[in-house]
Amino acid sequence: MIRSLLTDSQSYFQSYKNYFVAIYLSFLAFPAGDLTLIAAPQPIWMRLALQSILTSGASIAAIWGYVATKLYLYPEPLSLRRILSGPFRPIFLLYAIYLVPIVLGIVVAWTDPAAISTDNIQVTFVVEGIRVPSATFGQLALAIGASLVSGFTIYPFAVLSRLRSQLKDKDVRVALRIFASAFSVIGTTLLFASALSSFGFSIQGPSDLLSVILIIVAVRAFRKPTFLKSFLGVVPSLESSPTASHSDQTILLHGTGAEKFGPISKYIIDGVSQHNRVIYFHHDDEGVIREGLSRQGIDVTKYTLKGSLRLTTLGSIYPNKGTLDDTPLDLVHELLLEARTLGNEGLSVILDYDDFTIRPLQKFVQHLTNPRWTSPDHSLHVLIAFDSTVFRGEEPSLAQLESKIRTLDLSESMDTLSRTVGLSHQEIAGKKLLFEFDPQSDHDQILKSILAEAASNFERTVVFTRKGRPVYSLAQRQPAAKIFVLTSRVSYPKVENENLVLLPSYDTSLTLDAMNKTIEAYAGSFFTIIFDSITHFVFTLGPERTYSLVRQALELMISDKITAIFVMNSKAHDQKTMSTFENMFDLEIVDELGKQVPEIRKKVTAMS
Repeated sequence: MIRSLLTDSQSYFQSYKNYFVAIYLSFLAFPAGDLTLIAAPQPIWMRLALQSILTSGASIAAIWGYVATKLYLYPEPLSLRRILSGPFRPIFLLYAIYLVPIVLGIVVAWTDPAAISTDNIQVTFVVEGIRVPSATFGQLALAIGASLVSGFTIYPFAVLSRLRSQLKDKDVRVALRIFASAFSVIGTTLLFASALSSFGFSIQGPSDLLSVILIIVAVRAFRKPTFLKSFLGVVPSLESSPTASHSDQTILLHGTGAEKFGPISKYIIDGVSQHNRVIYFHHDDEGVIREGLSRQGIDVTKYTLKGSLRLTTLGSIYPNKGTLDDTPLDLVHELLLEARTLGNEGLSVILDYDDFTIRPLQKFVQHLTNPRWTSPDHSLHVLIAFDSTVFRGEEPSLAQLESKIRTLDLSESMDTLSRTVGLSHQEIAGKKLLFEFDPQSDHDQILKSILAEAASNFERTVVFTRKGRPVYSLAQRQPAAKIFVLTSRVSYPKVENENLVLLPSYDTSLTLDAMNKTIEAYAGSFFTIIFDSITHFVFTLGPERTYSLVRQALELMISDKITAIFVMNSKAHDQKTMSTFENMFDLEIVDELGKQVPEIRKKVTAMS
C-alpha cells in the first residue's frame, strides 16, 4: 500500500498522500512490536516494543488530527505561523487540547520507568493460542493512552462531522463520513485492545488487521477524484462577473451570408454543455437556419429531440410586428421557468434579427437594453444577432447599444489572426501551439489577435500568467476571461473574484489541478488556454520539472475543442532547450524582430 501511494501520480492526491504514507509507516510499529513481544520476551526488548507502539500510535493520532484540521480550514493554510497569529480561535484551541495527551504519552513512555511494567507478567494471545511473558502499560501510561485514543476517536470525528454539515456536495459528504467513521472505529478498537491486555489477554493481531483494512478504505475514499476535485476545487464560476452591466447579453454584428452561423453554433454548444436549454428565435426560413447550423456540426434534430434546442420564429416573440411591448420579456422569463422545471440549469436565448428592426431605432435600442433581458442569478443569457447593414447611418444608436451591451463585430475581428499571424482560426482551432517570441518584437499584438479571435468565435479564454505580463492586462480586457495568476504571495489557491484566482507559482500540482478542473468544467465547449510562460518555470523550477509540467498539461488538453498556446522567450534559452519543448507541439509560431509576419512551423504528425 505504501508503494502504491508513493507511485500515485494523480495530481489531486499529491498534496495529501504523504500524510497517509506517514500513517502507514508509523503503523508498521504495531505488528513489529507484537512480534517482538512474542519472539523476544526479554524485558529490554518488551519495553522497547511498547514504547515504539505508544510512540507510533501518538504519531498516527497527531497526523490524522492535523489532516482533519487542515481539511476543516481549507482553503486557509494550516501552519504554526497562522496558529500563533490567532491562538484563541476555537479550532486551534481544540487541536492544542487534542495534542496534549499525544505529547504526554510520548514523554512518559520514554522517561518514566514505571510507565511500562515487565515484572513476571503473563499474557495470553487469544488468536495465536499461546501464553508468554509480556509487558503492559503502567497505570499512568494506560490513563494517558486512554485519553489519547479517546481524543483520536472523538476530535477528528467531530471536526469532520462539523465540516460535513457545512457542505452540500454529495461526494464530499460521503467521503468525509467514511473518513470520520473509519478512524473512529480504529481508535475504539485500539482502546479496547489496550484495555484487554491489562487483564492478561491480547487481541492485537486482529485489531491491527482491522485497522489496516479501515485505513485502506479511508485512503481509497480520499484519493477518489470526485471527492478531491469537489473539495479542493480552484476554478471560479463559469458565469460572468455579476458586477458587469448587462454581462449576460451579447450583441453580434455580422455580414451577409452564412458568416453568423460559426459564432452562433459555438454559442449553442456552450449553452448545451452548461446544461442550459437553448431557444433560437430567427428571422430567416427555418430550413436556412438548419442548414447553416448543420454545416457547423450542429445536429439540430438530435438536440431538438433531447429538448436542448428549440427553433422558432421572431414572430412568436413579436406577435404584433412593428410594435414594442413587454410580450418578448414576459415570454423569455416564462421559458426560463419552463427550462428550470424540466431540469435545466438555465436558458440561453438567441435573437437572430438579421436585417429586421423596429422603428424608431432609438426606441428599439431601449427595448434591447431593458434589464429584464437578464436575471439576478445569471441563469438567463441572451445573444442578439444583427446584420451590420442595419446600423448604417444610425451610428448614435449603435454607440448607445455598444455602451451598454458587450458587442462583437465580426467584420473587425473574424480575420484578426489571419492578418497578424497568417493562420486562420480554423487552422489553429484545437491545436497545441508553442509561441516563441523575441522580447524586442511586437509579440503583444499576436496575443491580442489570439484573444480577439477567441472572443469573435464565442470561445472562452483561460489564461495562466503572472501580474505585470502583457497577456495579463490583455486578458483583463477580455470579456469573461478566466485568469489564473501564478504568484509567490500565496501558498494555496485564493479566489480574488469571479474571474481571477491566485495560484502558488511553485506548486505545479495545484497548477495542473486548476487546469484539469477547468477543462472538466468547460467540457463540451470550445475554448482557448494561454499558458504564459514556459521560460519563467524553466528558470524557477528547472528544465526537467518544467518539461514534466508541460507534458502533463498537454496530456490533459487532448480534446480537439481545446486550443492551447504555450508562450516561451526564444532568446532566453539555448537551441537544445528550445528543441526539447518544440517537439511537444503541433505548431510553432516564431516571432522574430524585424519580421512583419511570424514564421509558422507545422509538425507532420501531432504529439502522441
